[in-house]
Amino acid sequence: MTGNVLPRLKIVVPYRDREKQLRRFLPHIRDYFAKSFIPYHLVIAEQAEGLPFNRGAMKNAGYQLGGASDYTCFHDVDYLPLEADYNWSDCPAGLVWAGAESIPIKTRGLTRYIKPNLAQFFGGAVLVPNALFERVDGYSNLYWDWGYEDTDLISRFEAADIACVRRRGSFRPLHHDSQGYEADGNLNQAGARNRALYMEKWQTGRAREKDGLSTFSCQVLSREVLAEAAGGQGACEKITVQLFPP
Repeated sequence: MTGNVLPRLKIVVPYRDREKQLRRFLPHIRDYFAKSFIPYHLVIAEQAEGLPFNRGAMKNAGYQLGGASDYTCFHDVDYLPLEADYNWSDCPAGLVWAGAESIPIKTRGLTRYIKPNLAQFFGGAVLVPNALFERVDGYSNLYWDWGYEDTDLISRFEAADIACVRRRGSFRPLHHDSQGYEADGNLNQAGARNRALYMEKWQTGRAREKDGLSTFSCQVLSREVLAEAAGGQGACEKITVQLFPP
């Protein structure tokens, strides 16, 4: 973007049942951004109980319900930035590098580790200009439980000839038991189901049906201000929604 007015950033955090991590994330992110001049606000998009968690749909919820911005960072609650660049990007940008090299399946006892291909890792914290996010219809709403909504988003950008970049940000992960892997390192039932769904959707290199912002719907149950803005920065709202059964 050009001009003297800084682009407005919306940080969307898909959320459910991670109160301990949220208590660490909110003050950390506000302290981190206190050193910047980026005009930003936070949206905690909370999914109510009753259905499996759907991170893609909750990212769409936070985007649609969370107010105006020029670009959006879709941010997991379990990644605390240590040194990362949240400034405007002309194209989608993955921010997480250091901190995601090795992810334990279990937090206690002997465990295996998942080692993502960081050249393709597009989770944790991702910046997207709003115009490009809307061009690809946002995230898919079809991936319930764990996994593949981030991979699906990359495929949407690729199908639209939108290049993605990486910024080598350093993060402190807040580890928790994996929701997608068995103790032996294989995908669990939910992860395997979502992988099969992804493969079926993109076997031709292009999705066959509309699915995303244009098809998203929910019931808003509550809106709660968690923090007021200070000097135009750092307002935080938690929006709790009920998703509809697939």
